[in-house]
Amino acid sequence: MTSYKFLQYNTDALRLGWDTLEKASSGVDFLLLQRFPKEKQKELCNIIGKAFLTESINPDGWCLAIGRADGLSSVGCIETIQLPSTQLIQAIGDPWQGCSALKGIYNGINLVSFLPCFPENVGEYPVTKADNENDIESLLSTLADTPSIIAGDFHFSPSDKNINDLLEKYGFKSYLDGHKTFKNPNGHMINLDKLVSNFEIEVSDIVVHTEKMDKIAQGHFPITYTISWNLNNE
Repeated sequence: MTSYKFLQYNTDALRLGWDTLEKASSGVDFLLLQRFPKEKQKELCNIIGKAFLTESINPDGWCLAIGRADGLSSVGCIETIQLPSTQLIQAIGDPWQGCSALKGIYNGINLVSFLPCFPENVGEYPVTKADNENDIESLLSTLADTPSIIAGDFHFSPSDKNINDLLEKYGFKSYLDGHKTFKNPNGHMINLDKLVSNFEIEVSDIVVHTEKMDKIAQGHFPITYTISWNLNNE
């Protein structure tokens, strides 16, 4: 089997500081990031080798990113996938929202950084749970027929029945459900970040990097893990 080390991280605009990202990135082969500041792209390339970014909401906002270490084959066919909530979310303009995914292909496998919308009561244009589920279903259905690894903040707990039903419907399995990756405003650690795949993989050495837990009132933490797979086209 082929094995690669990944960093998955909703950086919350680097709420935990650049040093947290840099430390968690040590020795990784791939980065899959959300809410990453666009102005930090050059610095990101200094720690990973090659990085691809796309704006989540607007040209001046935060980005989704895919990073690849030097020495690996190229990540090709970079594509921004606009989700069904795009028009609504762009009209609202909340930089914390999401409405897109960034996809790259590595040795025939889709590597995807994903940030759907989350429910938000914003007066005339509320964002609903159904909008979140439509974003998730749109991406899963788009990628269902090709080997895909998706990492991102799904905004809901692993017990959410509707999201679990969507994963099952399109043949995806979730791998981080038992790991607490987000500190909520009450100070409790919960799981919001998902790693899902629609082909056979092994996920090992999962670490949630919570060293700065007491430094923030709420937010996401970096997650590193090793993914192993064996496909005929490698």
